Amino acid sequence: MQLWHEHFQQIVEEASDAILLLDTNGTIRYANPSAARLFEQTRDQLLGYDFGFVVVPDEPTEIEIPHRRRGVISVDVRTVPMQMGTDTVSAVYLRDVTDRKRAEQAAREKDAIFENLLEKVPDIAIQGYCMDGSVFYWNKASELMYGYTAEEAMQGNLLDLIIPESMQAQTRKALRLVKAGGPTPPSGPLTLKRKDGTPVQVYSVHTTLETGTNDLRLFCMDVDLTKKNRDQLRLQEAIQAGNIGLFDWDLNTGKVFYSREWKQQLGHEDDEIGDTFEEWSTRLHPEDKDAAEQRVREFLTNPHGRLTNEIRMRHKDGSYRWILAQSSLVIGADGQPAHMVGSHLDITERHATEDSLQRLAFAVDQSPSIVVITDTQGHIQYVNHQFCNVTGFRPEDVSGLSAQDLGNTYPAGDEASRVFPVLSQKGLWEGQFRNLKKNGEPYWEQARIYPIRNTQGEVTHYIKLAEDITDKKELSERLDFLAFHDPLTGLPNRELLIDRLTQAMAVARRDHHALAVAFLDLDDFKVINDSLGHERGDELLVQVSRRLREYLREGDTVARFGGDEFLLLLGHLHKAQDVIPVVEHLQEAFSEPFTLGETPVVISFSIGMAVFPHDSERPEELVRHADAALHRAKTQGRRSYNFYTRELDQQLQDRMQLEQAMRLGLENQEFYLCYQPRVELSTGRIMSLEALVRWNHPQWGPVSPGRFIPLAEETGFILALGPEVLRLACLQIRQWDEQGMPVVPVAVNLSAREFHQPDILERTLSTLQQTGIEPGRIEFEITESAAMSSVERTIETLAQMNARGFHFSIDDFGTAYSSLNYLKRLPVQAIKIDQSFVLDLQDNPEQHPEDAAIIRAIIGLGHTLGLEVIAEGVETLAQREFLLEHGCRIGQGFLFSAAVPGERIQAMMLKQVEHPPR
Repeated sequence: MQLWHEHFQQIVEEASDAILLLDTNGTIRYANPSAARLFEQTRDQLLGYDFGFVVVPDEPTEIEIPHRRRGVISVDVRTVPMQMGTDTVSAVYLRDVTDRKRAEQAAREKDAIFENLLEKVPDIAIQGYCMDGSVFYWNKASELMYGYTAEEAMQGNLLDLIIPESMQAQTRKALRLVKAGGPTPPSGPLTLKRKDGTPVQVYSVHTTLETGTNDLRLFCMDVDLTKKNRDQLRLQEAIQAGNIGLFDWDLNTGKVFYSREWKQQLGHEDDEIGDTFEEWSTRLHPEDKDAAEQRVREFLTNPHGRLTNEIRMRHKDGSYRWILAQSSLVIGADGQPAHMVGSHLDITERHATEDSLQRLAFAVDQSPSIVVITDTQGHIQYVNHQFCNVTGFRPEDVSGLSAQDLGNTYPAGDEASRVFPVLSQKGLWEGQFRNLKKNGEPYWEQARIYPIRNTQGEVTHYIKLAEDITDKKELSERLDFLAFHDPLTGLPNRELLIDRLTQAMAVARRDHHALAVAFLDLDDFKVINDSLGHERGDELLVQVSRRLREYLREGDTVARFGGDEFLLLLGHLHKAQDVIPVVEHLQEAFSEPFTLGETPVVISFSIGMAVFPHDSERPEELVRHADAALHRAKTQGRRSYNFYTRELDQQLQDRMQLEQAMRLGLENQEFYLCYQPRVELSTGRIMSLEALVRWNHPQWGPVSPGRFIPLAEETGFILALGPEVLRLACLQIRQWDEQGMPVVPVAVNLSAREFHQPDILERTLSTLQQTGIEPGRIEFEITESAAMSSVERTIETLAQMNARGFHFSIDDFGTAYSSLNYLKRLPVQAIKIDQSFVLDLQDNPEQHPEDAAIIRAIIGLGHTLGLEVIAEGVETLAQREFLLEHGCRIGQGFLFSAAVPGERIQAMMLKQVEHPPR
């Protein structure tokens, strides 16, 4: 079956006919190579394209398709509906029939020649003689045949005019016999003579007529046999070339003569068809038979003119051919019809052409493209349905109008004047027009104009095929805008800012003044973004961009570089210090709150500045220096600004060196864990442990976590470091188990980046499986800001990990913007009071009522939600007593123990077993 399928697929791929598969919407879902060649598109370009032509299943249709090399080509289309699995599709087969149509045109021309020949009959020379041979009638044909004018002939005698000397005695005898009442000379071929003495062969028919008493006269009707023989030969050749079948029905005997061509039209040899009327009637199509026979009977009864029928007759192969049958009656001597003679012409191809033209006309009218046909002066003669849909005009509104009467068009002027020269040279003009709809609204067209020529090659009309590209034009303009602007705020982007900076530096260099580049970053934007959601964060960025533009000086530029970073170009400065009032003016403007929904938010910014020409004369380097100054400003706290100095370059190099050293340190296993106990505040008993990562660099020695962890989170290195921390913690737990240490949970910090990785659950379970640790032994700490970012996804992830046995606590609680509505939905087991609140209590909580109130509120909230509350940063007995007094059961801090290596924890735990705290 698989082999059969592959062979079938190969047949479709190699088929000479174009094959398409359409879905129920008419959209192309498959195209074979022949289809790509037919439409002059790649197969990928065809996919997803609307086929656009209306076709009836199982009914052949003909369409015309514009082709770059061949002009308009004709294509036969057949559609077959089929079922592919659960989908209903249509298989569309397309065949190029352009050459066949040209052959049909040639056949029609042959038909015209034949009909012209049939209409012409040889001239008949007619003369009238008295019985003495004198002439009384001589028609024009006789003048032409024998060379005598009528006047000359009627002054002469038959014997002297046209009878050769060898026939004169016989002719005199024949005249005497006729005059005496004898028989009329028989009809037959004769050799007579012309005026110039040359012989002429004729077929002569004689008859007598008595015009009065004893006034018998002889009439001769001569046909030039030489011309007749020549014409008969030509007629025979025309009949054979045009495949015209002849018949002669003897109405007296009932016998019918059918010519060889007549039989060949129906696929038969000469001896396969007899000579009866039934040979014709039995081959008629059942739907045509009764009507055709009835018309023959009526014609025989009332013969007028010629009988013409278009009928279908059965071919030898079983198919039916369309036949044009034309007949005439030959009247016998008794005045009754004696013969019916006529011809058959196979017009099957003409019928197919007419059907195709009808389908083509329908397809053009229903085409998704705009079609307009004009005369050579540009006056509109036809518009299709799509033109009316796009413009709102009706056909009668525009018929006879000049195309330019539809409104202001583009191209104009010289470009418009080149349309017709291009058409005459290349046979095609292609370009864009800007036209007006009926309601005055402008729209854009992508158009192609072709000349239409008659059979003599003369241009009679022009046809325009066009597509409404207004949306594409607007999209293109939008894309051009987005190439140099930030899509969210509409501000210039980095590329446009660098271009403007380059120009501003050239002006400043010429005019001998300074300019500054200021790199601005919003303080704690991530907290707002994570807490209130990315939609509110984007709204804030838009409002910030508006406020910056509103409060900057005229001529200054503000650009967005991404995230919450903006860059200001401040020109026309006399000295570097002139930028300070601008910055302070902006800081004052930012003291007014922004409104996000119904929430007022006050946000500040940090800013770093570099000055041209003092700090650099290169645009990219000046921006980089401002960025370095920004990093220094952010280390100084919120709402800070800093100018670039040469020392900042060294700091950036140090930062890069630290990042590289971290990555190398992970490979060299330089990171290790220490553990800080979480204790029961009332007894000091160790309830759990928090694993904290440490780094011992081979040259630098111990590196402070406050130095490398923020950089790890900023650079994304935390995604590699975090899994290693979990692995080390699991290995330590296994080692403690092997050494018989009492079991307590171990908490591992999970960064926001790690937590929001889509495969966090799978990676965590894989690590635990490799180390043999159960999920219930591990607790994860996530920050409040991480938990509040994408709350619904956070709830889903926490629920999945809870179901596997993991526990969670919210770290640094109270430092972000938590929604209580969301907090109560989070499946966590504990919240940790941020150490900043506990440390601020110092030795006397009563002297710090704000921090004390916050701690009491957090403890009360935790109890209300059924959560364990853990206090961080407990360093004094006063802090411990305050926490116990207000219901906090667990804490950690230097009062109990710093973070220590695993072997010291083991000793502490074993000591606790030997001497339980009370």
